[in-house]
Amino acid sequence: HRDADPTPATTGNVSKLIKKFFKGVATTPSIYESCMYTRSPDGNPILDRHPQFSNIIIGAGFSGHGFKLSPVIGKILCELALELSLSYDLTPFRVERFKTLKSAL
Repeated sequence: HRDADPTPATTGNVSKLIKKFFKGVATTPSIYESCMYTRSPDGNPILDRHPQFSNIIIGAGFSGHGFKLSPVIGKILCELALELSLSYDLTPFRVERFKTLKSAL
């Protein structure tokens, strides 16, 4: 999912900032890129084991929030992988919440 397509207004604002703060740098962008991120159908991440293959651990669909949550996500995925007692209730993040959405699996 991309967050937005570039518009003349946004590229114009960026060009003004470049001109102001980066003397001698070309103000016309050579390429336009927007942020691309993954998201689940309900907007919440998936933290679970694969429903058919228990050796596959899923940590996905963070909608751009995964980096700031990485310490706790790493802990949760480690606990899942090592079959340890979970520190948190993962019910809201389980794959099974998509049982009615075949395309989500």
